Amino acid sequence: MSEQDCRKTVIQTGQKVNFVDIGSSFLPAFEKITSVLVVPFTKDGLIVCPLLDRGIDLPGGHVQIGEFTCEETARREVMEEVKVTLGELKLVKFIQSDFYGSQPEQLTYLVVMTGFVEEIISNNSYDCLSLCTHESMGRNIMDIDEFISQYQAGNKNDMRQIVLDAKSVLFNI
Repeated sequence: MSEQDCRKTVIQTGQKVNFVDIGSSFLPAFEKITSVLVVPFTKDGLIVCPLLDRGIDLPGGHVQIGEFTCEETARREVMEEVKVTLGELKLVKFIQSDFYGSQPEQLTYLVVMTGFVEEIISNNSYDCLSLCTHESMGRNIMDIDEFISQYQAGNKNDMRQIVLDAKSVLFNI
């Protein structure tokens, strides 16, 4: 996490936070969006995933001071964590969080976006020094089932639904 995050949402051990999938029809004010999660797909339906301290995951992170759109955050996080550029980004859904409280004015949102990978940035030797950042130790490109089987950072069923929803939006399924 950066010192420049607009609102940090680090869940403490024992803290109960409810996440509710609210679809894509409700558009929260940008100030209420804390984080953006991206499902970057190759044209053949594989996912580009960062290798993080917590294991394999999807690229994403907090909105930072100076960012004014979810797209800015999404593109920055994808570049930082998996070193790819994306084509047109599409909104998948919003996930509501009661991290700051359950009253309407306290609710915040995580945005899920998806897009096709345009360019995978690497050098000829693909050494970790050229790819790794302060957050990512590298990247994997894998199919959905392989990703879900290796995913350990949260609820596998919730993550499977996020990825399948993203695939549906992107591939018009």
